[in-house]
Amino acid sequence: LKAVEETKSPAILQIAEVRLNHSPLEIIGPLMVAAAKNCSMPVAVHFDHGKTTEKIKQALDIGFTSVMFDGSHLPFEENVAKTKEVVALAGQYGAATEAEIGCVGGSEDGSVDIAMRCTSPDQAEIFAERTGVDALAIAIGNAHGFYKEAPQLRFDILESVRDRVSIPLVLHGGTGISE
Repeated sequence: LKAVEETKSPAILQIAEVRLNHSPLEIIGPLMVAAAKNCSMPVAVHFDHGKTTEKIKQALDIGFTSVMFDGSHLPFEENVAKTKEVVALAGQYGAATEAEIGCVGGSEDGSVDIAMRCTSPDQAEIFAERTGVDALAIAIGNAHGFYKEAPQLRFDILESVRDRVSIPLVLHGGTGISE
């Protein structure tokens, strides 16, 4: 946050559910929220790749300003239903919501190499309409962790999704992608 203050740039502090074994949410979460509140620049506090409603609710109770439900591993209809539940829950706290459709490759903690499944533009449009999510993480050839080879991003999918949804799109796995 010192860099945020010096550059006068807004920022996002985040932690993913997979990291909680090393940084318990009840310990790290209040520190993140307090640090954000004490910064002179706008700082969002984001719970990333939430897999369970229990942990998402805990983050919201602590004061996180946005949450991501990652149901990308679920069948489409189940992802829609669970995402809608998280959107309703986050709405009670005035928090923003993000969800993922398709499957970003790699893994958030680098422990496994999950196969990437590009987002279907048709499903992205339906998902955004039915869930009311604020931001949508899509898979266009990006992956979490280190790239074994240069990623081949599918800009055609990105453009098609962009043309079909009116919410911000999120690119996970940006480290290692060239400008």
